[in-house]
Order: sequence, then C-alpha cells, then structure tokens
Amino acid sequence: MQLHCTQKLLKELGNPPLQSVDELTTGLGNWYANIFILDRKKFLLFINEKTLYSFVIPSMKKENFKNIIDEFLYHLNMNLQVEGFPIAIISKVMQEYKDIFFAKTASKRVLGSMNEITFNAKYMIMNHYGGVRNIKILAVNKDINRNILGAINYHRPIEALRELLTGEKRP
Repeated sequence: MQLHCTQKLLKELGNPPLQSVDELTTGLGNWYANIFILDRKKFLLFINEKTLYSFVIPSMKKENFKNIIDEFLYHLNMNLQVEGFPIAIISKVMQEYKDIFFAKTASKRVLGSMNEITFNAKYMIMNHYGGVRNIKILAVNKDINRNILGAINYHRPIEALRELLTGEKRP
C-alpha cells in the first residue's frame, strides 16, 4: 500500500524516503494524507483513493508524526468499528496494510476531494461540534463520510466503502 502524502505533510514528516510501487492494488488500496491547521492545532486527514472514505486525526504532536503509520492503522481500525463493520472484515483490511510505503500525490481527483473534505471537516468542528477543545472526532468522521461527492458519481463515501468491502450495493 502506498500512502500518498502532500508536500506539506512530507515536510512535516522530515521528508521520508519515497517509493513508487507499480503493482495493482486490491481491497481498499492506497490512501492519501494531508495536514491542516485549525485553532493552532495540527490535524491529519486520510482519504481512500477508491472510495474517498476519509477520517481526521485531531491534535497531532511531533511524536505522533514519527509514528504516522501506527496512527493511520489505529484510527482506521477504530473508524471502521464505529461504522459497524464486522471484525472479520476489519482484520482483512488490517492484513492488507502490512507494508506501507510513502509516495507523492498522484491523483488530482483525490486532491480535489481532499480539499472539499478538509473544508467540510473544519466547518463541522468549529460550528457543529463546539470547536477543537470539545471535538468528538468519531462523530465528525461519520458525518464527513455521509456527504455526497461528485468524484464518486454523487454517492456517499460510506456507501462506496460498504460496497467495496461487503458487496452491498449503494441505494
């Protein structure tokens, strides 16, 4: 799996070595990541390139960035549980991500969606969840995945994710 990072995030990570793997990805596939700042706190946004399913990690500190892969896996697991996916499916997804490589961003479609999702997440945090200090990040993550996105044919990312992982058709 490749974690495609924006230039801003690569700089924050200390410019880790980049690898480009030309293999066809299966399952959930690759992810994109970006950093954004809200109320002087650093947040990470991860977005799946196939489904545009996304999640935000709040209040990142320097030591969190050193363990970005562990942060990604932990929060992905937690968000999939909150979304109600069975443990067997979550375990399968976690197995898929044994080897994670850093890469530069490669898809304008995903980057455009990332900008839209970042805007929505910031708005929700500041206006619906009482700001950074009172954030309920799992609720924010659920909400951002229920917005309809044009980049996935006007469906919701959670619907695209369910279809990919379980075969359930979108409504």
